[in-house]
Amino acid sequence: MPLYSVGLNSSGYLYWNTPSSPSSQRRHIVLKEGDCVRIEVDLESTPRTVQFFVNGQAVDSYVSGIPSSVLIGFSVCAQGTSFRIDNISHLSRPTPISEEMEEIEW
Repeated sequence: MPLYSVGLNSSGYLYWNTPSSPSSQRRHIVLKEGDCVRIEVDLESTPRTVQFFVNGQAVDSYVSGIPSSVLIGFSVCAQGTSFRIDNISHLSRPTPISEEMEEIEW
């Protein structure tokens, strides 16, 4: 069974490998040391979505139609790179998705 994913890597690329787009695609997002990255996974909406935020600002794409069960993972690939998890919480409501954002279908 294929492993599908969506993520934001330390080089600043949003990537996805989904059933509707099985080859990885990339869009550049500028990241720098000290940036705060937030992930919102909305499993209660229809369709279910995932959004990424950098320093409180939504990136210009979101993924819709994600499965009802997801795994969230983090990795560090370069020497001297680190991350810290400050908070894992359940929001009372997700951040609204802007009409200008590009939808990436799962």
